[in-house]
Amino acid sequence: MTTLDRSIWPARLSTFLLAALAAASVVYWGLRWSEPLGTPRSNSVWSEPRPIDTARIAQLLGASATPTSEGAAAPAVNAAGNYKLEGVIAQGRGSGSALIAIGADKAKPYKVGDRLSDDLVLQSVSARGAALAPGMQAPASIQLELPPLASLKP
Repeated sequence: MTTLDRSIWPARLSTFLLAALAAASVVYWGLRWSEPLGTPRSNSVWSEPRPIDTARIAQLLGASATPTSEGAAAPAVNAAGNYKLEGVIAQGRGSGSALIAIGADKAKPYKVGDRLSDDLVLQSVSARGAALAPGMQAPASIQLELPPLASLKP
C-alpha cells in the first residue's frame, strides 16, 4: 500500500497559489490594456490654455506705476495723440492683449475685441503693435506701435 508523504503538500500548495496569483495578474493587466483611454485630466500638459488675466498683465507692464520721467522714451503715439500703446501680448492668431492709455489717463488692459471708446475696438495685436478700428470687420483706422527697442533706456 502506498502512503502519501505529507511533507510534499506545502510545496504543492504554495506552487498552486503562486500560479493563481500570476494568472490573476495577467487577467488584470489584460483587462487594463483592453479598456479605452479615458479623457485627459484637467491638470495634464495638453489641457486648454488658461485665459489671459489682463489686469495682472497690466500690473506687470506697469499700469499702476507712476508716469515715466522726462529722460525715458515715451510710448508711441498715434496721429491724433489720444492713444498710447504701452505694452502688448500677442498670443496666437486673433487673440492677445494690449496696454493702452487714452488721453491723460493711466493705461488699461484691453483684449482683442474690447471697446476702447464708443467708436473704436481693439481689432488686432502684433508683436510690436496694435490696430484700432470701428468694428472687428472694418479696416483699421489707427495703428499703434511700440517705440524701437534701441531707444529704450534701462
